[in-house]
Amino acid sequence: MAELTTQQAEEKKPRKLKSPNTYVILFFVTLGIAALSWFIPGGAYDLNEAGQAISGTYHAVDANPQGIWDVFLAPIIGMVGSARTSAAIAISLTIMAFGSFLEMMDNTGAIKSFLGQVTSKSQGNMHVLIIALVAIMAFFGTLEGAYEEGIVYYMMFVPVILSLGLDTVVAVMIVVIGTQVGCLASTVNPFSVGVASGIAGVSSGEGLALRAILLIVLVALASFVICRYADKIKTHPELSTQFFRREKDLAEFAGTDDGAAEELTSKQRTALILFVLVFTIMIFGFIPWTSINPSWTFFDDFAKAIAEVPVLGTVIGKDITPFGSWYFNELTTLVFVMTIVIGFVMGYDIEKIIGIVMKGASALVSTAFVVPMARGIQVVMDAGQITPTILHFGEMTLSSLPPIVFVIVSLVFYFAIAFFIPSSTGLAAATMAIMAALARFANVPVHLMVTIMCMALGMAKMVTPTSVIVMTCTSAAHISYADWIKKILPIIGMIFVICCITLVIGVTLG
Repeated sequence: MAELTTQQAEEKKPRKLKSPNTYVILFFVTLGIAALSWFIPGGAYDLNEAGQAISGTYHAVDANPQGIWDVFLAPIIGMVGSARTSAAIAISLTIMAFGSFLEMMDNTGAIKSFLGQVTSKSQGNMHVLIIALVAIMAFFGTLEGAYEEGIVYYMMFVPVILSLGLDTVVAVMIVVIGTQVGCLASTVNPFSVGVASGIAGVSSGEGLALRAILLIVLVALASFVICRYADKIKTHPELSTQFFRREKDLAEFAGTDDGAAEELTSKQRTALILFVLVFTIMIFGFIPWTSINPSWTFFDDFAKAIAEVPVLGTVIGKDITPFGSWYFNELTTLVFVMTIVIGFVMGYDIEKIIGIVMKGASALVSTAFVVPMARGIQVVMDAGQITPTILHFGEMTLSSLPPIVFVIVSLVFYFAIAFFIPSSTGLAAATMAIMAALARFANVPVHLMVTIMCMALGMAKMVTPTSVIVMTCTSAAHISYADWIKKILPIIGMIFVICCITLVIGVTLG
């Protein structure tokens, strides 16, 4: 009878939704675009000195239908670049370098020990603990796009959360909502803001202040919502959708915590300082100082001063890129060098360091290859001469909308597309060239379109079944997808309203 009951219980469990493969989606989108090139008339715009389409200059040209060979060749051209399309290799290398960097930090155990100390010292105050963890998750999300690794954070947090008399839903909310409000309000996240800004032809520092304010507001909202839910479950445990398996959760997860947070060693402290330093340098490198204030030339002057020193300039190099002018090449160099430095700080030999670098890079190869695959869509569109025609259609429709309506409609559009392409690099590569041009036609600041993409993707990753972090965390917590939807939709509704208000302010300020 016990076996029958168990079998029946297993049959009643919700079936896992299989996430569509991103590559398959992108391939069929590319194939669809190629098919459209046979029916959509060719067109072109006059370009300005920056290579951007000039509104009102559209004219028809001969069509260039794309075939099967063109579809398979497109990702290759997307990777190496062409006269029409910038190469994706720099972005792909940056992604793999970050994989090595994060793998090195995982090997040091510094982040795990630091988070352990935070949770241990905050157990006496549930609200402080939740706010601290949400802020940390948002920090990782806004700076490096924390996403796939969310399940690791969940496994770290859940023993402490359960020990406080809460449920696994709280732990999942902290990880999913925390990381994704960070991604939603990305400040200098190279995987979203960096990629999208590069395609849009703007500095990733543009709109940084608005996104930073949005980040603070959303972290406060997320903390409030999760604390309020935690208070309810603490007082009335039976209201939790997971109450029926409370004992099972305690048996499964509580035993993974020994109750004592590991102290950071001196080497781990140094590694953690270097970890923070990387993101600090990245922030200073990407902020367009002279664009903010033409008189802020201190970094340019400093780079020139070093280059002019006879010996030092030769040894270091005379072509140092000053802060404010950094892009993917400089970021990749920084991350790669600091990965090696952290390895030596930890006392690893060169063989182990190389092994960690290779392992981390290989873990993100699939993500890195999304960029040229998605860039191939742009290649097919450009080669088929249909991009200007589609832009012209947008110019005649979306761009005719008032700017405030335009940004809100664009947010809804991006939210829908993100369900099918839940990848910041893939989504940016597939859509940003078109959407940035439409923003120019609609007299909307281009950096707002980058922000819109981040907003929509962050919200989509909290709910869509194609979201890795949602499906892995809810599966580990034994939370049904339907229960998660019921919990997250009202929160997304609040976030959506805040995003709309932010965009209205952004349009108003110009």
